[in-house]
Amino acid sequence: MTDRKLWKTGISIRTLSEAEMKKVADAGLDLMEIHGNIDDPANWEKVPEWEKKYGIKIWSFHLPFKWWRERPYADPTSDDPEIWQETLDWMVPIIEGCGKAGIKYMVIHPSREPFAEEDREKYMQIAIDHLKILSDICKKNGCILCVENLPRTCLGRDSDEMLRFMETNPDLRICFDTNHLLRGSHEDFINKVGKYIVTTHISDYDFVDERHWLPMQGQIDWKKLQEMLEAIDFPGPFMYEAWPKGEAWEIVKQNHDALKEL
Repeated sequence: MTDRKLWKTGISIRTLSEAEMKKVADAGLDLMEIHGNIDDPANWEKVPEWEKKYGIKIWSFHLPFKWWRERPYADPTSDDPEIWQETLDWMVPIIEGCGKAGIKYMVIHPSREPFAEEDREKYMQIAIDHLKILSDICKKNGCILCVENLPRTCLGRDSDEMLRFMETNPDLRICFDTNHLLRGSHEDFINKVGKYIVTTHISDYDFVDERHWLPMQGQIDWKKLQEMLEAIDFPGPFMYEAWPKGEAWEIVKQNHDALKEL
């Protein structure tokens, strides 16, 4: 059984740069996830130097997804060869860069949306096949592909679909997004797929739709959730994917410290 008080605190931010890394370190955080494009490919090779300088680790990189504005496509479920090739052309250089930088975990949305119920099986199989290609590329570069559970009609919307991803590919792991579960409980999810969780996206919500609020601003029972994660030996981290408006990033550390005391 792990101890929540030892779980490290991280935040998901958009830019990979020395200035942003310093900002995260100054806020008292331990880790960071990058969820944006890399403006300067030379930054990949600078990451180990920056990590040593500021005492902070880039834990994960969130691979691009369909709703990003910079480019039109990033869709692991596409049955259009051109869109799938565009997805590969976008993701593979990022994975290779993360391999050079020593960034281990690649978080991916397994699908876009919406999906009609009658189409889910077709696109589940496409996603399984395409995730295998991407996970092999990750493995070749010393990284691990982590499938994020998603809300609404997206694939990976409940523990059964996430378990299917895991059981069809032993190289996959899970990024547990605490504010994406709209089908089934957190307890059911952790009981079924908890052994595959290696990273998180931490935020709160109202059980109606994703909100990305700070923990304790919504309906999640954070004491119970942490106890369940401790019981499955989850080692951390708590990677915040909540962006408090008008607040300094120090509030993330304060919030996580408060959660640990519940």
